[in-house]
Amino acid sequence: MTKVCFVVSSLCNEGPVNVIYNIIRYMDFSSFEVSIITLIPEKKNSRLKDFKRLPIQIYQLTKDKFLRPWSMFFQLKRKVEEINPDILHSHCPRSLYLSYFLPKKYKKVYTIHIYPGLQQEILYGKWKGKIVNILNHYFTHRMDLAIGCAESVSSLYLQNKGWKIHSIPNGCSLPLWKKDCNKKKQIRKLLGLKESIQYFIFIGRFSYEKNPDFLVKAFQALPQQNIGIILLGTGPLWEHLKKYENDRIILPGFKTNVYEYLIAADFYISASDVEGLANTILESMTVGLPMLLSDIPSHKEVLDKMSKCVGFIYDHHDINSLHQSISNIITLNKEEVSDEIRSVFIRYYTAQRMSKSYQEAYLNIHN
Repeated sequence: MTKVCFVVSSLCNEGPVNVIYNIIRYMDFSSFEVSIITLIPEKKNSRLKDFKRLPIQIYQLTKDKFLRPWSMFFQLKRKVEEINPDILHSHCPRSLYLSYFLPKKYKKVYTIHIYPGLQQEILYGKWKGKIVNILNHYFTHRMDLAIGCAESVSSLYLQNKGWKIHSIPNGCSLPLWKKDCNKKKQIRKLLGLKESIQYFIFIGRFSYEKNPDFLVKAFQALPQQNIGIILLGTGPLWEHLKKYENDRIILPGFKTNVYEYLIAADFYISASDVEGLANTILESMTVGLPMLLSDIPSHKEVLDKMSKCVGFIYDHHDINSLHQSISNIITLNKEEVSDEIRSVFIRYYTAQRMSKSYQEAYLNIHN
């Protein structure tokens, strides 16, 4: 029996935590004993209840207040010694830094959910972000096994650092949508969407590196009145952008019924400056949505898997480029595109496939 302990800041409903959930959900519990240690109090969007339904142990170092770094480290050390795992798997910078200083007898794995760069500078400020990026590189290079969440992440490390990083692409557990036009119409009606409008859907945090403000401006200036956009999520820019909402630009805020919105939508769109391998694009693939994607490596990675045109890369800082791409994508044969997207999803991006790859990696490093 191989004992795997996941270490993460909290179980909030965000990309890295959803990856952890999908790894564990499909693990072979006859071969693995699984535990999770969280380091800070849970947020309102916690998935703690979902994790408690799994046959695992969950240990919260603190439930109601933030610990100082030294106190957090010593509590973590005591808990890890109590669990005595074979493998410690970190999924965030905080857990990466702390796990490095734990005894070497524990094999240490770290999943790189995004190549350190612009996102950290936006989250922490320019200079603090640069320090965080340096630390991320330093500690990542000293793990027993670092895993990129996409082939493009591993390629960036090879290109910029000369390091060979193992890659396991993220996976999604949403079911494949069985095309049902009547059901789609019902869902659109329940969500208050107009039948006469074709909707693009953006899903993500309303922050500068995701560029939701660019999308709102672009769709305001779009000459076609039968094309709109749904922007799901919340964040620093949401309240400012909410005032531009109309029949064609819809900002519902944070929603838990994302799958229904995906079914109701006609196209997927991203304007991100940086991504690892966004769970939202994988979720859109289960519905077979044609995609307009910003010009970044992980988006090109997905489109390169396709045997036919299922969407377009555009300059995500040029409104004219987006408008031209919209004119191009609406001419695609949606039935053929959807079939190709779902086929590629099954081949490369299911949660079962991802979990199996992680389990193989655990066994290899343990043995």
